[in-house]
Amino acid sequence: MEILDARGLECPLPVVKTKELLKEIDKVKVLVDNEIAIENLTKFAGVRHYQIVTGDDGDDFYAIIAKEGIDEELDFNEKSGDVVVISSKTMGSNEELGAVLMKSFIFALTKQDQLPKEMIFYNEGIFLTTNEGDILNDLKYLESQGVDIVSCGTCLDFFNRKELLQVGAVTNMYDIVERMEKAEKVIKP
Repeated sequence: MEILDARGLECPLPVVKTKELLKEIDKVKVLVDNEIAIENLTKFAGVRHYQIVTGDDGDDFYAIIAKEGIDEELDFNEKSGDVVVISSKTMGSNEELGAVLMKSFIFALTKQDQLPKEMIFYNEGIFLTTNEGDILNDLKYLESQGVDIVSCGTCLDFFNRKELLQVGAVTNMYDIVERMEKAEKVIKP
């Protein structure tokens, strides 16, 4: 097992370096200095169906990631369904009209025969997952129907809204890029 010292590296570098190393070897111990890096590595391992064990040894954290036990038939390039990507709380340039359009768009999603597999919120789009109201109710309905909803953690932090998250989970840009890359179709209103 090789040791990767990723302490002090900013997101998404610990994941990127881990991914590169796992192309060459089957098992790596990654040393990081924060819990967010552990969360990111855990998400990475989950997407790849790798085994992961995490822990801390006082000052630092570690993740041991192994490819063992992976189904050899699994195709990581397999497309995963439609992904809706929302980067604004409105649609278009007119604030008032745009708010009405976004509300209608998300409501219309709830009425489709084929729901999206995932919804990704970043930039000002995170206001939709952190505000009370009709849109939030529709998003909670979509989540209850199996739609995976995620919001950018950096964006939540930037707008000081992480504690206000009402639906879905917090994610990172590396995970967002992987979700979009694996999508059959990316829908951006």
